[in-house]
Amino acid sequence: MKKSHSVLALFVSLGIFIMLNGCVSSPETPSSVDPSQAVAGRIGQLAETDPEQSIAILSDVFEKQREKGEPLGNSVIGEQALALFRTSADNIVTLFKKAIQENDLIAARRLSFSVSSIIRYASLYDSLEKMLPREFSAIGAPAMRLQLAFLEAEEKFQKHGYVAGKTSLSAALMAEPGLSSLSAATNSIENLKSVINTKEPLSYYRSWAERAKENQDSDAEAWFSALASNKDLGSNSVHVPSDDWLSGAVASVVTVYVDRGFKIQSGYSVPDRVLGTAFQISKGLYLTNYHVIQSEVDPTYKGYSRISIRPSENPQIKVPAKVIGWDEEMDLALIRSEETAQGTIFLPATMQFQAGDRVFAVGSPVGLENSVTAGVVSSLSRKIISYGEAAQIDVPVNEGNSGSPLFSANGVLVGMVFAGLPSFQNINFALPAQWLVASLPALFDGKAAIHARLGLMLGKGSGQNPLVLADLDSSLSAFRAGDVLTMINDGLSKDIASIQLQLAAIPKDALCYVEAQRNFQPIRRLRRICFTDDASLIPAWDSIQKNTILEGLLGAKLTQLENSNKVGGLYSVQWVCPAEAADEIGLSENDTIKINKFQLDRKNKMFILEFSAKSRLSGYFERTIRLEFSSDSATII
Repeated sequence: MKKSHSVLALFVSLGIFIMLNGCVSSPETPSSVDPSQAVAGRIGQLAETDPEQSIAILSDVFEKQREKGEPLGNSVIGEQALALFRTSADNIVTLFKKAIQENDLIAARRLSFSVSSIIRYASLYDSLEKMLPREFSAIGAPAMRLQLAFLEAEEKFQKHGYVAGKTSLSAALMAEPGLSSLSAATNSIENLKSVINTKEPLSYYRSWAERAKENQDSDAEAWFSALASNKDLGSNSVHVPSDDWLSGAVASVVTVYVDRGFKIQSGYSVPDRVLGTAFQISKGLYLTNYHVIQSEVDPTYKGYSRISIRPSENPQIKVPAKVIGWDEEMDLALIRSEETAQGTIFLPATMQFQAGDRVFAVGSPVGLENSVTAGVVSSLSRKIISYGEAAQIDVPVNEGNSGSPLFSANGVLVGMVFAGLPSFQNINFALPAQWLVASLPALFDGKAAIHARLGLMLGKGSGQNPLVLADLDSSLSAFRAGDVLTMINDGLSKDIASIQLQLAAIPKDALCYVEAQRNFQPIRRLRRICFTDDASLIPAWDSIQKNTILEGLLGAKLTQLENSNKVGGLYSVQWVCPAEAADEIGLSENDTIKINKFQLDRKNKMFILEFSAKSRLSGYFERTIRLEFSSDSATII
């Protein structure tokens, strides 16, 4: 009887996942007398329609067996799990070949990343590794991803021009630095010919070096030429512009002017205008901030909006412009105009950027065109945005400076100004160039950019590996508050922004290998990078247990002391993450708290938490505390 209940519980959890998770859809399956067969039937359907998701679910099944110390074949669906794993893997090979045949490079890249993760996971178990199809070694190889990166760059070059192709290739090589070292690895290229027509990497690099030369992109020309010669220039290889770089920078900058009609202020109708700065990255293409052009694309804005640019050499005229693509989280937008600036600023192929470096911004503060301001880099890593990170600068910034290019002392583009704190003197922020490179390719797609995530909310910890605060998966939530994240795919960065940059180049819906440690034991899963709710916790509030969100916001592991399916009542604090909310207010292990109120204010996008606490650190004196949290979290990967 006990076994029957456990089988039914797994059936229910898998059914909820397949039907409700936004990452996948599945046809209805008739109910079965044998729950284990129903589970196998559902996974079997996915093995045919969505084999990557099938393997993700099977990894959960396998790991639950391992965590109980039992063989993989003894799972709730028995040996069928191993057979379904092989069927799913075979179908992934078929899908990859189809994607190559149909020139669906997005699907091919996704499948290549997924196969790489599956290989990494299967290598831990002999029973799984021997079931991998022969073609997996080629499909999941780094050399395959390099070939696909070349093909995708060529496609973007043909469709959108030089800058789109170059940044696509640069972003791929930046995300996986080891790919550039495969230039002369002819053996790895030979191994791919069973599934794809290949071309030597050196010939691709030579072509891109020629294109860079034709476009007068001297930095990229030097970089691609070095790669074509099988030399690694490293991060100190940025080509330094000529001494008159500043005049060229000024000639590349335009003022962005957004006319939003009139607004009522103090009973009077006054003009509503937004000023910003943009810089030309290719003929007629300009990069600026999303918040400058927001009224042009925000569906919730119902008023009048017209965007135009003012050339630096003739600021009296206004030339109409159009928004091509935008990235709200990164505060970026790509606009197009018939007006062509006299200069062009290319995003660097490589970059070195350090605290203390002297930097210059060129923009239009309060509409004063061609203004040059200077300062230093105060810090490189400020997590003030939900995706990525910002560099803190003391360069003077005013209204109209948003979108200003930021240059090093020798004229290399190192970032873009996007924000400042008006109540504080010279505490301003810029997006580092590596994030511009990572985000720009998506802006050419002509729509809002979406940053897919794994759905894990992390804490910064104490300078070591990031710590899991909450698993936002609505059904297969394998990770718990306090788990120490140890690996994503083949490595792991130590800070949240770097992990986000690592994941930025992975296609949406690809499988990632994720490993954490709990009580000195590994917790492993294959997990899809498919959460597309940006930084918002509101969708999770509507789909997962409220206690999970409570733990994530507080940064603590809690045990509810009263039998209840609802949030509230007495909790025991089991663990507190350093530098998170619970730690800041003085909670510690074994403290008791009573949750009186925990609710979401949807209108203001805030979580409201009211509770009383008896803390050891406060002498067990009972305190009543009210906390408010934004519904957007900057720590979701």
